[in-house]
Amino acid sequence: MVENYLLENYGWNEPIILNDLKIEGMSGNAIRQAVKRLTDSGFLKRFDSGTYFIPKNGGLLGRSYLDANLVVIRKYVTNNVETYGYIAGLSLANSLGLTTQMPAVIEVITNREATNGRSVTVGTQSVRLKKSSVVISADNVDLLQLLDAVAQAERYSEISRDDMIYKLKSYARDKNISRKQLEEVSYAITGSVAKKLIEWGIVYEFAS
Repeated sequence: MVENYLLENYGWNEPIILNDLKIEGMSGNAIRQAVKRLTDSGFLKRFDSGTYFIPKNGGLLGRSYLDANLVVIRKYVTNNVETYGYIAGLSLANSLGLTTQMPAVIEVITNREATNGRSVTVGTQSVRLKKSSVVISADNVDLLQLLDAVAQAERYSEISRDDMIYKLKSYARDKNISRKQLEEVSYAITGSVAKKLIEWGIVYEFAS
């Protein structure tokens, strides 16, 4: 039963976060016992504390591995059903084309953190977690990520100011961010970010 559920809902080499695992008709304790049994039998492989995956052998060197970055996403950003965080900092700047630098530490803003800053290690990946001043959801995550990018753009950008602003405006347009969405989180926007949104003309790219 549990094996079929995991194969159907996760598949091969996909992070299975024990704390998130819910199976109808099974208690939390029963699920934990089943995961232990399946790990002992080799059906599951432990990645790190509370994280498992179904290994698919036959890859490089005949062994199956789990991507630490994917585990970070599943733990702190999204499980493909619910959105509860986003990537920030240098990683975000890189994804927007503002810099070619790749960070040693991934910054994540997430509902799943209660502190203003805490470092953890996921596999071999260093992660800096920070709670959000706004509850993150699929409806506002693109806007919150944009606001974070605006706040730190000048710190990380390796391109001209005009190109930097153009990329930020393009992001706002591509994500179809609306003024209504902006209004809903206005209480959490700092004065410096609000000033940049206006001076850089980004606010005028928001859908009415």
